[in-house]
Amino acid sequence: MVMKHVRSVNWFGMLTQVDRITNKKNTLKILTKGIETILTKNLKNTKVFIVIDHGGSAETGAAKSGKSVNTGSFISAFAAFVINKKKSVTVNKNPALFCRRHGLKSAPRSVRSVFGMPLKYRSKMYGAIILENMKEADAFKKETEHGIDLIAQRLAARVAYDRLVDENNRLEKEIKEACLTDRLTNMPNRRFCDLILDMEFRRAKGYTRQLSLAMITPDNYRSISSKHGRGAGDSLLLHVASTLKRNVRDTDFVGRFNNDEFMVLLPEAVDEAAVNAAERVRDAFERASFTIKGLGRKKVTLSIGVVTYPTSAETLVALLEQAGKALKRAKQVGRNQVVAL
Repeated sequence: MVMKHVRSVNWFGMLTQVDRITNKKNTLKILTKGIETILTKNLKNTKVFIVIDHGGSAETGAAKSGKSVNTGSFISAFAAFVINKKKSVTVNKNPALFCRRHGLKSAPRSVRSVFGMPLKYRSKMYGAIILENMKEADAFKKETEHGIDLIAQRLAARVAYDRLVDENNRLEKEIKEACLTDRLTNMPNRRFCDLILDMEFRRAKGYTRQLSLAMITPDNYRSISSKHGRGAGDSLLLHVASTLKRNVRDTDFVGRFNNDEFMVLLPEAVDEAAVNAAERVRDAFERASFTIKGLGRKKVTLSIGVVTYPTSAETLVALLEQAGKALKRAKQVGRNQVVAL
């Protein structure tokens, strides 16, 4: 009698290979493809699929075919079943009958055995590893379940880590935007303005360059807000913001400095050039149409104070004080004015 030689599966070797590619800085797509390839090469007559769950949608790949699997396929349906069960599922006899009993899309006739292991990390599901054996019934033993479980744990931990990094990056971006952006106008806010002021002032001082600053406020803001409500006042501020953006150079910095005060920073603009730039903004705003809903068009104007380093002041604090005085002076002498100190 001739004994049939059965090749044993080297799970230790596979785990070593999985650990090697997991520890590298591979993308998740490369990692899952690598694990699929390792398992396919070592598990006889078996197709391997790794399904990553993306909150209701799934990405599925097959290492052997190198093609994507349709999300309405048996693999996707079986993976969803495994994820929902939150535990491994082994179907070693008649997968087609199993599918009918559980209302799943039927397995192909060529599939003799199927096995699924969820990608679970700290009780949260991230997908599943699915094995199909095309030649043997009763193909998946306890040894397979144990080995795939160890691999699934590694992959699930990596997916969880990637999701955490993505979420942290998203939150960090939102926090930065919230901290540096004015919610109403979507312009740089006071904090952002202070950062840019400090940076540009240091640069001007270090390279002995001139730096001009214009402080701007709409003359009608308080009267419009008190007479027609906060919504009308907000509309006016949005009108100011959009007009400023359209009428400054690309190299100028525009931000909302205080409640109704806006700032335009003009790097390397000398006194006269800065005043001329401010006059263009004032004139453009005077000619621009501003309409309050239900009340029609309202005439609005700007008052602007202009200062320049180092002629107006030699420190940033003093420059801001002078800018405030220039703006106040513009209002005092009749509004709709540009005053330079």
